[in-house]
Parts: sequence; C-alpha cells; structure tokens
Amino acid sequence: MATAFVLAATGHAQAQNATPAPAPTVQPHGYMVISYDIKDQAMFQKYMDAAGSLAANYNGKVTIFNMKVKGAEGKPRSVFGMVEFPNLADAQRFYNSPEYTAARKFRIAATKGTSTVILTEGLPQ
Repeated sequence: MATAFVLAATGHAQAQNATPAPAPTVQPHGYMVISYDIKDQAMFQKYMDAAGSLAANYNGKVTIFNMKVKGAEGKPRSVFGMVEFPNLADAQRFYNSPEYTAARKFRIAATKGTSTVILTEGLPQ
C-alpha cells in the first residue's frame, strides 16, 4: 500500500511539473475588402460574369457581398464585399492574377468615383 501511495504521489508531482503544451498558433487569413457604387449595371454584370467564380481558383471564398449597404456612421458606398483567403499571399495572387486583372477593368468601368479595395490580414473568427 505504501508503494502505491509513493507511485501515485510521484505521478502527481510529475504532472504538476510538466511543461504545458504550447497553444496552437493561429495564422492570419488574407482578406480582400471592396466598396464601390455602380453606375452601369450592364458593365457590372460583365464584371460579375468574369470575376464571380475566380476567387475559388485562389483558395478564396466570398464571405460578404451586399449591394444595398446601409451605414451606421458616415456615407458608405452601395456595394460592400469581402473575400477570405487562407493567407495574404493568396489574396495578393488573386488580385494580381491575369484573370482578375482583366475582370477588374469591367468593375472600374462600371463604378462611379473611386472604388476602395483593401488587401489585409486578419484572424479568422
């Protein structure tokens, strides 16, 4: 019985002195955030036809696309979108790809004023 007590106490002491496993590292994802106003719906449809399915080719997925944005503060543009990628490098590869570069010309022609496009990192939720 004494031996069992010593073994149990030794195991308990070793468990208390053990170094905890490091927390898993969460890698930031890459995001493309867009905001603009449409002036030419037919041209915008050409953009959607050309760009609509491209993000998946670069491991991206559209997480937000809203054509009727309402602001809580300030004056937002009417369209807001966000595409999530596994990392910033994939977002940059998508944005700079020949396919998206060609599609982007339709978006620029279809929108009024300046579009806002942000490529950034962020932690997934």
